[in-house]
Amino acid sequence: MRIFLAPSIVCIFLSTCLLSAQDLLQAPNGDASPINQRRAYGNACGPASLLNAFQYGNEKWQKVFHAVPGNNSRTRIRYVVGTWGNRPSNHLKGHNRWNAKQGVNLLDLTDMANEMRTSHFLPKIKHEVLVAQSRESHTAHLRRSHARLAKSLRRGLPPIISIRRYAYRFNKEVGQKSWWPIRAHFVVITEIPKKIARDATSFKIRYIDPYGGFTRAGTIHTDTGNFKNCPFLAASMPDTAVGKSFVQPGESSLLTLTAIIGSW
Repeated sequence: MRIFLAPSIVCIFLSTCLLSAQDLLQAPNGDASPINQRRAYGNACGPASLLNAFQYGNEKWQKVFHAVPGNNSRTRIRYVVGTWGNRPSNHLKGHNRWNAKQGVNLLDLTDMANEMRTSHFLPKIKHEVLVAQSRESHTAHLRRSHARLAKSLRRGLPPIISIRRYAYRFNKEVGQKSWWPIRAHFVVITEIPKKIARDATSFKIRYIDPYGGFTRAGTIHTDTGNFKNCPFLAASMPDTAVGKSFVQPGESSLLTLTAIIGSW
């Protein structure tokens, strides 16, 4: 059976789709192919996310990506690690920025990003821990975090975010149960709504997960469940299982948005 739509209905449908696209902030180079950290090292989400952020950016930021020798995920990641990741950390004395066991932290990854972009005369890349400020409401925290993501996307650099899973478990040192960070991961945001309502409690995202090199969808929201007084926003990312294998039977866990690296 064939269904024919009147031209007026078709126009309404197309205009609705167009409006939906116009309401989104998207990475400038949406046709890029994700870098896959698993082709090089298991703990290379940081270096892989740097490459993804640059190549999904505008033409100026793409120059940083194309300046990295290699023709696939493995060769490019290994070059980033060997050239910028194996330098001594300015924040952890006696350690290199990146290592195969622990990966790289937020501060060292920001340093790597800035050294990679220096010769291309691009703006300084910054980082920010997205912790709730004193007396800041959950909705205000959400709006501020969205604004940071939006500003970097508008400047042509898809932001890298750090997500971290917490588990509620007993700790011998304090003699009671509390929320403990167990694993963290870097991903690159490629799509968010241009604006969110003043009273919004969530917003949708699309992102590049370097663990496998996939485009995924998720939600950033204010509902932290049993984690009362959580200083971070929650992140629902059903296709990104960071830290889940380290959650013990019967434990509660929560994935959070903890920090951002970008241009603003």
